Amino acid sequence: MFSIKKYIKKIVESLPLYFQKKIYLAWHYFNNPFLAVSLSRSVKTYGLDLTEEDKKVRVIGFLKIHNEMSFGNLERVLKHLKEICNEIVVCDCESTDGSAEFAKKYTEHVLYEKNDFQHEMKVKQTMLDYTISLNPDWIFWLDADEVVERIGEMGGIRKLCVLGDKEKIDAFEFPEINLWKDTKHYRDDEFWAKGLFVRLWKNNGKLKFETATGLHKQQHPVGLNNIQKSDLSVIHYGFSSPEIIQQKYERYKANGQSGFALERISPSSDKGVVLKELNIDLIPLSALKVVVVALIYRSTGYADFVYKSFLKHSEGAEFLFIANDATPKIKQYLSEKNIPHLIFDNENKEEYYLNRVYRAWNYGGMNAPGDVIVFVNSDMAFTKGWLTNLLKNITKNRIVCSRLVESGKLLSGQYAIAKNFGQTYNEFSETEFTEYAES
Repeated sequence: MFSIKKYIKKIVESLPLYFQKKIYLAWHYFNNPFLAVSLSRSVKTYGLDLTEEDKKVRVIGFLKIHNEMSFGNLERVLKHLKEICNEIVVCDCESTDGSAEFAKKYTEHVLYEKNDFQHEMKVKQTMLDYTISLNPDWIFWLDADEVVERIGEMGGIRKLCVLGDKEKIDAFEFPEINLWKDTKHYRDDEFWAKGLFVRLWKNNGKLKFETATGLHKQQHPVGLNNIQKSDLSVIHYGFSSPEIIQQKYERYKANGQSGFALERISPSSDKGVVLKELNIDLIPLSALKVVVVALIYRSTGYADFVYKSFLKHSEGAEFLFIANDATPKIKQYLSEKNIPHLIFDNENKEEYYLNRVYRAWNYGGMNAPGDVIVFVNSDMAFTKGWLTNLLKNITKNRIVCSRLVESGKLLSGQYAIAKNFGQTYNEFSETEFTEYAES
């Protein structure tokens, strides 16, 4: 059967890539005329402490996956959606790398469909029907290689939902930040800086996908009338290494993509590529690796004390001991207990004690495998939320610290609190300390 779309596509792809790009851009703006207009921000992105109204919104995550464990995407996106959504619906499309089994750690709502790229909209309709059966107020869609920026995870998505309910907005579009060849830079040229995707959908009773076949169909349901632009960006890891770009290029080509639409992601061409450095403060906290570092010298009792307190109150972070000029007993203890640690032996054992201590701290800071490093001492205990509250306030140019509660045996600093809950780990009253911290 004659297809006018295929005929036009054939004509366009016979032109030089320069003219193809101009035609694609013109079509892009025709479909999205408001992109050339400066729109005001739709939600304030500061002071995002969640109100009771925000917490009542029922948000369900919407995620389709295929072998995302292999690409290193799945844990990142599931940890991220867990922070935002009440529940997550995952549809696994014939993964062979354990992705479906891993997803069950985060949700009981795992569906199974064929991995048919040409019919992905039918798969999304099946997902949508299931998601709606869970009675969401709003549905938040991400691909597995995406996360929303930090403010969105910290409350911005729920603020948008509340705003949408009040202003009768059906959906929100999100600009996309496409990382390119690494995780520190993104593309800022042509389509790469212009993409908008409708990711947050109100359950208005009218949602339905157009189930046409083919590549790159409309990724949001019809039935969304009032769509507004969000000021929150989505970070896309789908082109964040040369290997991933090559794999994506080959997959698109195998599925019929051609011409400029294919060559714009060619891994071998940097012509016209404009890169900018990604602001690390945009990366959501769930996507950052946090490592808590403590020095230890000789006391297995204190090593056990601080490590157990960390495990109890520090979800989502890793721990690392620096065994500083440590005794054989400590080194053996850390190894036998499989506690993460590094050995640091000062060259000059006779050097002033504090010099050796700070050399060990420096060693820990330079060698801890984290995006964020938190330094603690081995005689410290923690309370619920201590790490979350630190991370909520950290930025590239801001170092934050907790209030320190000390026994009062020695003079405390200006901002410390003198209150005795035990002067050794054997005397420590965790119950009294926890009640005090919560008060």
